[in-house]
Amino acid sequence: MTAKRSYQEPTTTVSRRENDFPSNDDGFIRSYYNRSSSVANDTANKASTIEEQRCQLPAFSHKKQLLYAIEKHSVVIVVGEPGSGKSTQLPQYLYEAGWSANGKTIGCTQPRRIAAAMLAQRVSEEMGVELGTTVGYSVRFSDAFNPETTRIKYLTDGTLIRECLADPLLSAYSVIMVDEAQDRSIATDMLLALLKKILRKRKNDLRVVISSASLDAERFRAYFDSNDVAATTTTAETPTLGSATILSISGRLFPVDVHYLTTPCENYLTASVEAVMNIHTHEPAGDILVFLPGKDDIAQALADTHELAQNNDGLGSMMLVPLSAGLSQEEQRQVFDPMPAGKRKVVFSTNVAETSVTIDGIVYVVDCGFVKQRVFDSVTGIDKLVTQPISRSSAVQRAGRAGRTQPGKVYRLYTYEAFKSGLFSPHDVPEVCRLSLAPMVLTLMALGVNNLVRFDYFQPPPPELLSHALEQLASLGALEPQRAVLTPDFGIYLAELPLDPKLGACLLNAAQKFHCLREALAAVGMLAIGSDPFVVPNGQRAEAELDKRDFMVQEGDVLTFVNALVAYQETPAKLRSQWCRLHFLSSRILEQADRVSRQLEGYLIRMGYSRERCRQSCGQDFSRLQKCLTSGLFANAAKLEVDGSYRLFRGGPALWVHPSSVLFPETAKPKFVVFAEAMETTKLYMRGITAIDSTWLAEVAPHYYSEAK
Repeated sequence: MTAKRSYQEPTTTVSRRENDFPSNDDGFIRSYYNRSSSVANDTANKASTIEEQRCQLPAFSHKKQLLYAIEKHSVVIVVGEPGSGKSTQLPQYLYEAGWSANGKTIGCTQPRRIAAAMLAQRVSEEMGVELGTTVGYSVRFSDAFNPETTRIKYLTDGTLIRECLADPLLSAYSVIMVDEAQDRSIATDMLLALLKKILRKRKNDLRVVISSASLDAERFRAYFDSNDVAATTTTAETPTLGSATILSISGRLFPVDVHYLTTPCENYLTASVEAVMNIHTHEPAGDILVFLPGKDDIAQALADTHELAQNNDGLGSMMLVPLSAGLSQEEQRQVFDPMPAGKRKVVFSTNVAETSVTIDGIVYVVDCGFVKQRVFDSVTGIDKLVTQPISRSSAVQRAGRAGRTQPGKVYRLYTYEAFKSGLFSPHDVPEVCRLSLAPMVLTLMALGVNNLVRFDYFQPPPPELLSHALEQLASLGALEPQRAVLTPDFGIYLAELPLDPKLGACLLNAAQKFHCLREALAAVGMLAIGSDPFVVPNGQRAEAELDKRDFMVQEGDVLTFVNALVAYQETPAKLRSQWCRLHFLSSRILEQADRVSRQLEGYLIRMGYSRERCRQSCGQDFSRLQKCLTSGLFANAAKLEVDGSYRLFRGGPALWVHPSSVLFPETAKPKFVVFAEAMETTKLYMRGITAIDSTWLAEVAPHYYSEAK
């Protein structure tokens, strides 16, 4: 059995707020999230009914204040600790108060798809209704709602923005709640700016609620108070519609005990597995939630924990469950299934479980302190997936996942000194400052916002990112050459597709130029999922590699994925699971990609493309599909260097073929490639690679490549 990892422990109990960091090194590094010890004692007995549970949440004691503030103000900023009930209770309070009368809908946005779907499921259970009736959700490529009956609707920020394309004033909604606003995704910032514009037209009949557990509330109030009506003091006799107000929800149900390492750990993955085993061995009953940066880390941690538990006869009492955005909804729901008596659930999750997702039974949280984030370099045009330290606000959110049903403990796999130093920034860098803005610019222009410089952003984006976005859209053919407006036959359609503009361009060019929509739908479906469908079971690597060769082609990963997905689609539905097991393929990933492909086909049909055109195939002429992929991914074109690495045509850092790629062997490397994304670990790796002919670059993107060699 592994030795118990050393954590600092205080000699006496210290009651301290998470955000109140000591000015001296007093040695006390365990803190409690609670109002007082009496709160924990008063609520120690678990409620026997859902209604009793709702009444015990801190939000319940603020119900009247919340409803009054929303009645009197156009914008209400709600700040409450994790577990206070903001996400689940406030929409129900609004429904009970009549805000969904006359067929209106109460919308609650989330930054992540899994959170929207899971919250809708939870609220429907609390209200005793079937999901998709009174309570529903809508996210990209999945939904469960009825426009006629759904009155509480959970959806992602991006989905609500897309609804603005058809209904610019969002007239179907009476209240829009922007939840977890501290995430500051591009979609969240866009939505806030659009809601500010909408409020000028719907000041009297629309309410906006902005909620978070860690939020710069004054900044949000100042932004909305710069609207037509200035902030004033509100009384019952003088309502101030148009102004914003702040309401705080204090308290949480149970205390959370936070522990730090005494010395830094060398490997967060090994330390996470050790922490799980130590908790399982030495701590009382209660499920464990482990935060790791990415899906690869989760897969490795699952394997290591499984092996270590088997060696110590401990696996029988543990159930290991992964959680990430790439899982199917059925697999995601397994995380919420109750455990049999005597079983401990261990959930290995990315940051999708950081906000809004409440997993009943979680008592222990293991926080590795890292996250994978996308970072866009406007100079090279590379969109990288980088592992980096989390922010302090993210650490607070992660800790908030414990203590929902009983007192909890959090084990942070870093020292307290590192946490309070500059290594952990106070807040996450907003996406508008670190990601490509092409999707945002495309959507804004589709909404009629053509003066991008004077648009009232919540936070103005860096000029270099805005300039690069316009250049990219122009190169894709989405903008008219003489003036910055969307082209009617391409740009408008591109904005309607729920895809990154690069992938959307591949799809539209497949329909308009290359006549290979069947394969393009499969390729884009696989790239939208972003997961390798080939699996390697323990002890069967040789067999899996041998079977993979049946699908592999020298043209690269994407065409290999297309072969797998097309073969899956041609297999009878009732035999697909067995067929996937036989060929070492993930039925989950292929099922998701197939569903995305079919939904994208529906978008194309609504645009006017016939079903027959969507079935057009390139046959054995793979060059048509390769050209099609190049037409969207041309900015990610790279050429082979003498050392075996690749470099972009416009220069930049060395890029390497990912070890999982079919082009990884030295003898298989083509001279020119395009790739879907870059991932930085020990090296900067390319993923989703397609071999190309360099002459195609000047053909498909003449404005971007004037001299491709």
